[in-house]
Amino acid sequence: MRVSYDWDPNYSEAEYWDARTPLHLGMPRFFHAYQDLNDKKLRVFLSELKGKLLDAGCGNGRFVAYTDVGVDFSKRMLRQAKNVHRERSFIRASVINLPFKDKGFEVAFTIDVLLHIPPEKRKDALEELERVSNNCYNFLAEHRTITPFILEFFRTVSYKPLWWIIPYIAVFFAFPIDRIRNLKIDSTLEVLKKMRT
Repeated sequence: MRVSYDWDPNYSEAEYWDARTPLHLGMPRFFHAYQDLNDKKLRVFLSELKGKLLDAGCGNGRFVAYTDVGVDFSKRMLRQAKNVHRERSFIRASVINLPFKDKGFEVAFTIDVLLHIPPEKRKDALEELERVSNNCYNFLAEHRTITPFILEFFRTVSYKPLWWIIPYIAVFFAFPIDRIRNLKIDSTLEVLKKMRT
């Protein structure tokens, strides 16, 4: 099963993200605690990376502790990231047009960013990551947990009163599998190869 991410034209507007809160998906606090638990796999991977690192699309700075530079195009998200990680550098820019020299970073990565880029520009964003770094990675939620697959299954539920319980059901079924599941690592080069064919 593939996870489909609905494209919202508002995603292209920095003002849309300026109006969002760190817990922006409308999910219960419990669900975000579970997300943090699954992010631990990713944090371990990031902590082992060496060299100058770029978090492209850093948002409110969830993973900036593992990087040298965070980039986002939302003023408010960058302000939140700066408040938590004062020792890091932040630049307001688009992932599609990064203001860095070629191969200026050892590693560049995006986490839950690609789905917020217009579908016709995703390839451009990945090529830009490839341009500014020697190694680049793209991570989506399904790389760390199976909850997106479970939520995808429940997208067909038309009985709205059940929607409030769906995140809890997803976590209930995902928890035992996620505990033994490894982090899926997608290099940007692999993703670009798939897009180019």
